[in-house]
Amino acid sequence: MAGSVEHMAVAVELLREDQRQQGSFLKLKDPVHFVLGNLAPDGIMSRKGYVRSMKMHTHFRDGIPDWEFTREDHQKVFHQRIRSFCVQMLSEHALDQDLYLGYVTHILTDEIFMKTIRQEFMEKIAAIGLTDRDAETFEHFTYDVNQIDFRLGREYPGIKRAEDCLRCEDSCSILEMVEPERKADPDAAKQELEKVAYLNVVKPDPEKVEDIDAAKPAERVAMITSEELADSREWVRNFFFDRAPAPQKPVYYTYDRAVEFIGEAAAFIKQKLPEYI
Repeated sequence: MAGSVEHMAVAVELLREDQRQQGSFLKLKDPVHFVLGNLAPDGIMSRKGYVRSMKMHTHFRDGIPDWEFTREDHQKVFHQRIRSFCVQMLSEHALDQDLYLGYVTHILTDEIFMKTIRQEFMEKIAAIGLTDRDAETFEHFTYDVNQIDFRLGREYPGIKRAEDCLRCEDSCSILEMVEPERKADPDAAKQELEKVAYLNVVKPDPEKVEDIDAAKPAERVAMITSEELADSREWVRNFFFDRAPAPQKPVYYTYDRAVEFIGEAAAFIKQKLPEYI
Protein backbone atom coordinates (compact mmCIF):
# COMPACT_ATOMS: atom_id res chain seq x y z
CA MET A 1 0.00 0.00 0.00
CA ALA A 2 1.07 3.58 -0.60
CA GLY A 3 3.21 5.44 1.94
CA SER A 4 1.83 8.03 4.36
CA VAL A 5 3.33 11.04 2.58
CA GLU A 6 2.27 9.59 -0.77
CA HIS A 7 -1.30 9.62 0.54
CA MET A 8 -0.84 13.21 1.65
CA ALA A 9 0.51 14.15 -1.78
CA VAL A 10 -2.51 12.57 -3.47
CA ALA A 11 -4.72 14.62 -1.15
CA VAL A 12 -2.83 17.74 -2.23
CA GLU A 13 -3.51 16.92 -5.89
CA LEU A 14 -7.21 16.30 -5.16
CA LEU A 15 -7.43 19.66 -3.39
CA ARG A 16 -5.83 21.29 -6.43
CA GLU A 17 -8.44 19.66 -8.66
CA ASP A 18 -11.19 20.82 -6.31
CA GLN A 19 -9.82 24.36 -6.53
CA ARG A 20 -9.79 24.15 -10.33
CA GLN A 21 -13.45 23.16 -10.17
CA GLN A 22 -14.20 25.96 -7.70
CA GLY A 23 -15.10 23.51 -4.94
CA SER A 24 -17.63 21.49 -6.93
CA PHE A 25 -15.51 18.32 -7.03
CA LEU A 26 -15.09 17.50 -3.34
CA LYS A 27 -17.60 19.98 -1.84
CA LEU A 28 -15.53 20.32 1.32
CA LYS A 29 -16.31 22.30 4.43
CA ASP A 30 -12.97 21.55 6.10
CA PRO A 31 -10.01 20.66 3.83
CA VAL A 32 -7.91 19.89 6.94
CA HIS A 33 -10.21 17.04 7.91
CA PHE A 34 -10.14 15.78 4.33
CA VAL A 35 -6.35 15.51 4.52
CA LEU A 36 -6.60 13.75 7.88
CA GLY A 37 -9.10 11.33 6.37
CA ASN A 38 -6.50 10.42 3.76
CA LEU A 39 -4.33 9.10 6.60
CA ALA A 40 -7.11 7.61 8.72
CA PRO A 41 -7.25 3.97 7.51
CA ASP A 42 -3.61 3.51 8.55
CA GLY A 43 -4.33 5.02 11.97
CA ILE A 44 -5.19 1.54 13.18
CA MET A 45 -1.45 0.80 13.25
CA SER A 46 -1.14 2.90 16.41
CA ARG A 47 -3.41 0.50 18.32
CA LYS A 48 -1.88 -1.40 21.22
CA GLY A 49 -1.40 -5.01 20.15
CA TYR A 50 -1.70 -4.13 16.47
CA VAL A 51 -1.62 -7.01 13.98
CA ARG A 52 -1.90 -6.70 10.20
CA SER A 53 -5.39 -8.22 10.09
CA MET A 54 -6.60 -5.02 11.78
CA LYS A 55 -5.26 -2.95 8.88
CA MET A 56 -6.85 -5.31 6.39
CA HIS A 57 -10.18 -4.66 8.13
CA THR A 58 -9.89 -0.87 8.03
CA HIS A 59 -9.05 -1.15 4.32
CA PHE A 60 -12.13 -3.31 3.57
CA ARG A 61 -9.84 -6.24 2.84
CA ASP A 62 -11.05 -8.91 5.28
CA GLY A 63 -10.52 -12.25 3.55
CA ILE A 64 -8.73 -10.65 0.58
CA PRO A 65 -4.97 -11.32 0.69
CA ASP A 66 -2.58 -9.13 -1.28
CA TRP A 67 -1.72 -11.82 -3.80
CA GLU A 68 -5.42 -12.36 -4.62
CA PHE A 69 -6.53 -8.73 -4.52
CA THR A 70 -7.24 -8.49 -8.25
CA ARG A 71 -9.25 -11.73 -8.37
CA GLU A 72 -12.65 -10.97 -9.86
CA ASP A 73 -14.74 -12.21 -6.93
CA HIS A 74 -12.53 -10.38 -4.44
CA GLN A 75 -12.81 -7.17 -6.45
CA LYS A 76 -16.59 -7.47 -6.39
CA VAL A 77 -16.64 -7.82 -2.61
CA PHE A 78 -14.09 -5.04 -2.13
CA HIS A 79 -16.02 -2.56 -4.27
CA GLN A 80 -19.30 -3.47 -2.58
CA ARG A 81 -17.72 -2.71 0.78
CA ILE A 82 -16.63 0.72 -0.46
CA ARG A 83 -20.16 1.43 -1.71
CA SER A 84 -21.70 0.30 1.57
CA PHE A 85 -19.29 2.49 3.54
CA CYS A 86 -20.17 5.51 1.40
CA VAL A 87 -23.90 4.86 1.71
CA GLN A 88 -23.71 4.47 5.47
CA MET A 89 -21.23 7.24 6.28
CA LEU A 90 -21.39 9.88 3.54
CA SER A 91 -25.17 10.09 3.70
CA GLU A 92 -25.23 10.74 7.46
CA HIS A 93 -24.98 14.50 7.95
CA ALA A 94 -24.18 14.14 11.65
CA LEU A 95 -20.82 12.62 10.68
CA ASP A 96 -17.70 14.46 9.54
CA GLN A 97 -18.24 14.19 5.78
CA ASP A 98 -14.82 15.60 4.89
CA LEU A 99 -13.00 13.11 7.12
CA TYR A 100 -14.94 10.17 5.67
CA LEU A 101 -14.47 11.36 2.09
CA GLY A 102 -10.73 11.46 2.73
CA TYR A 103 -10.99 7.93 4.11
CA VAL A 104 -12.55 6.79 0.83
CA THR A 105 -9.92 8.49 -1.32
CA HIS A 106 -7.21 6.75 0.75
CA ILE A 107 -8.84 3.41 -0.05
CA LEU A 108 -9.00 4.26 -3.76
CA THR A 109 -5.35 5.34 -3.74
CA ASP A 110 -4.37 2.00 -2.27
CA GLU A 111 -6.51 0.20 -4.84
CA ILE A 112 -4.67 1.69 -7.79
CA PHE A 113 -1.36 1.26 -5.93
CA MET A 114 -2.03 -2.46 -5.55
CA LYS A 115 -2.88 -2.75 -9.23
CA THR A 116 0.16 -0.86 -10.51
CA ILE A 117 3.08 -0.15 -8.16
CA ARG A 118 2.82 -3.35 -6.17
CA GLN A 119 2.78 -5.48 -9.31
CA GLU A 120 5.74 -3.58 -10.77
CA PHE A 121 7.64 -4.00 -7.51
CA MET A 122 6.96 -7.74 -7.38
CA GLU A 123 8.19 -8.19 -10.93
CA LYS A 124 11.46 -6.46 -10.05
CA ILE A 125 11.95 -8.30 -6.77
CA ALA A 126 11.40 -11.61 -8.55
CA ALA A 127 14.71 -11.02 -10.34
CA ILE A 128 16.54 -11.74 -7.07
CA GLY A 129 14.41 -14.80 -6.33
CA LEU A 130 11.93 -13.25 -3.88
CA THR A 131 8.13 -13.48 -3.88
CA ASP A 132 5.26 -11.85 -2.00
CA ARG A 133 5.41 -14.67 0.53
CA ASP A 134 8.96 -13.76 1.66
CA ALA A 135 9.50 -11.47 4.65
CA GLU A 136 12.58 -10.01 2.96
CA THR A 137 10.40 -8.74 0.12
CA PHE A 138 8.55 -6.44 2.49
CA GLU A 139 11.75 -5.26 4.11
CA HIS A 140 12.84 -4.04 0.66
CA PHE A 141 9.39 -2.57 0.03
CA THR A 142 9.24 -0.71 3.35
CA TYR A 143 12.73 0.69 2.79
CA ASP A 144 11.85 2.05 -0.66
CA VAL A 145 8.51 3.53 0.41
CA ASN A 146 10.06 5.21 3.44
CA GLN A 147 12.90 6.76 1.42
CA ILE A 148 10.38 8.07 -1.08
CA ASP A 149 8.20 9.47 1.71
CA PHE A 150 11.19 11.21 3.30
CA ARG A 151 11.94 12.93 -0.01
CA LEU A 152 8.29 13.75 -0.75
CA GLY A 153 8.08 15.39 2.65
CA ARG A 154 10.94 17.69 1.66
CA GLU A 155 10.26 18.32 -2.00
CA TYR A 156 6.72 17.63 -3.16
CA PRO A 157 4.97 20.86 -4.24
CA GLY A 158 2.25 21.80 -1.77
CA ILE A 159 3.14 19.17 0.83
CA LYS A 160 3.70 21.84 3.49
CA ARG A 161 -0.03 22.54 3.43
CA ALA A 162 -0.73 18.89 4.15
CA GLU A 163 1.97 18.74 6.82
CA ASP A 164 0.32 21.64 8.65
CA CYS A 165 -2.86 19.57 8.84
CA LEU A 166 -1.02 17.06 11.03
CA ARG A 167 -0.97 19.65 13.80
CA CYS A 168 -4.76 19.72 13.96
CA GLU A 169 -5.95 18.78 17.45
CA ASP A 170 -9.60 18.16 16.57
CA SER A 171 -11.08 14.93 17.87
CA CYS A 172 -11.71 12.66 14.88
CA SER A 173 -12.74 9.01 14.84
CA ILE A 174 -13.97 6.53 12.22
CA LEU A 175 -17.08 4.50 12.93
CA GLU A 176 -17.48 0.85 12.10
CA MET A 177 -19.35 -0.14 8.97
CA VAL A 178 -21.80 -3.02 8.87
CA GLU A 179 -21.51 -5.10 5.74
CA PRO A 180 -24.76 -5.23 3.73
CA GLU A 181 -25.20 -8.99 3.93
CA ARG A 182 -25.48 -8.68 7.72
CA LYS A 183 -28.06 -5.91 7.89
CA ALA A 184 -31.19 -7.99 7.64
CA ASP A 185 -30.12 -10.71 10.06
CA PRO A 186 -30.57 -9.68 13.73
CA ASP A 187 -28.34 -12.50 14.97
CA ALA A 188 -25.58 -11.49 12.57
CA ALA A 189 -26.02 -7.87 13.65
CA LYS A 190 -25.50 -8.90 17.26
CA GLN A 191 -22.39 -10.86 16.31
CA GLU A 192 -21.02 -7.85 14.42
CA LEU A 193 -21.52 -5.64 17.45
CA GLU A 194 -19.89 -8.17 19.74
CA LYS A 195 -16.93 -8.59 17.36
CA VAL A 196 -16.01 -4.91 17.41
CA ALA A 197 -17.42 -3.80 20.77
CA TYR A 198 -13.97 -3.67 22.37
CA LEU A 199 -13.03 -0.83 20.03
CA ASN A 200 -15.50 1.67 21.39
CA VAL A 201 -16.34 3.34 24.65
CA VAL A 202 -20.02 3.85 23.77
CA LYS A 203 -21.71 0.88 22.13
CA PRO A 204 -25.32 -0.17 21.51
CA ASP A 205 -27.01 -2.96 23.39
CA PRO A 206 -27.09 -5.95 20.96
CA GLU A 207 -30.42 -7.07 22.46
CA LYS A 208 -32.04 -3.78 21.47
CA VAL A 209 -30.71 -3.56 17.93
CA GLU A 210 -32.95 -5.41 15.51
CA ASP A 211 -31.40 -3.84 12.44
CA ILE A 212 -27.89 -2.55 12.91
CA ASP A 213 -28.27 -0.19 9.96
CA ALA A 214 -30.93 1.68 11.95
CA ALA A 215 -28.50 2.45 14.76
CA LYS A 216 -27.82 6.16 15.23
CA PRO A 217 -24.30 7.37 14.44
CA ALA A 218 -23.60 7.98 18.14
CA GLU A 219 -24.46 4.35 18.87
CA ARG A 220 -22.21 2.77 16.28
CA VAL A 221 -18.89 1.42 17.41
CA ALA A 222 -15.58 3.04 16.52
CA MET A 223 -13.42 1.25 13.96
CA ILE A 224 -10.53 3.65 14.69
CA THR A 225 -10.68 5.79 17.82
CA SER A 226 -9.84 9.48 18.10
CA GLU A 227 -6.85 8.63 20.31
CA GLU A 228 -5.49 6.23 17.70
CA LEU A 229 -5.86 8.78 14.93
CA ALA A 230 -4.19 11.47 17.04
CA ASP A 231 -1.29 9.13 17.88
CA SER A 232 -0.97 8.21 14.22
CA ARG A 233 -0.84 11.86 13.11
CA GLU A 234 1.86 12.57 15.66
CA TRP A 235 3.90 9.58 14.47
CA VAL A 236 3.65 10.65 10.81
CA ARG A 237 4.65 14.20 11.71
CA ASN A 238 7.65 13.10 13.73
CA PHE A 239 8.86 10.24 11.50
CA PHE A 240 8.45 11.83 8.07
CA PHE A 241 8.85 15.53 8.82
CA ASP A 242 10.15 16.80 12.16
CA ARG A 243 12.74 14.06 12.69
CA ALA A 244 13.07 12.69 9.18
CA PRO A 245 16.58 11.64 8.11
CA ALA A 246 18.09 12.60 4.79
CA PRO A 247 16.46 10.35 2.19
CA GLN A 248 18.53 7.59 0.65
CA LYS A 249 18.10 6.23 -2.85
CA PRO A 250 15.34 3.59 -3.10
CA VAL A 251 16.15 0.43 -5.03
CA TYR A 252 13.09 -1.11 -6.67
CA TYR A 253 10.47 1.69 -6.46
CA THR A 254 11.90 5.01 -7.58
CA TYR A 255 11.07 8.56 -6.56
CA ASP A 256 10.23 9.55 -10.13
CA ARG A 257 7.81 6.64 -10.42
CA ALA A 258 6.20 7.68 -7.12
CA VAL A 259 5.62 11.22 -8.37
CA GLU A 260 4.13 9.79 -11.54
CA PHE A 261 1.92 7.50 -9.48
CA ILE A 262 0.59 10.40 -7.38
CA GLY A 263 -0.75 12.00 -10.56
CA GLU A 264 -2.17 8.67 -11.74
CA ALA A 265 -3.90 8.10 -8.39
CA ALA A 266 -5.49 11.56 -8.43
CA ALA A 267 -6.76 10.96 -11.98
CA PHE A 268 -8.10 7.53 -10.99
CA ILE A 269 -9.96 8.98 -8.01
CA LYS A 270 -11.38 11.81 -10.13
CA GLN A 271 -12.80 9.16 -12.46
CA LYS A 272 -13.99 6.64 -9.84
CA LEU A 273 -15.26 8.83 -7.00
CA PRO A 274 -18.60 9.71 -8.66
CA GLU A 275 -19.44 5.97 -8.62
CA TYR A 276 -19.41 6.01 -4.82
CA ILE A 277 -20.74 9.41 -3.76
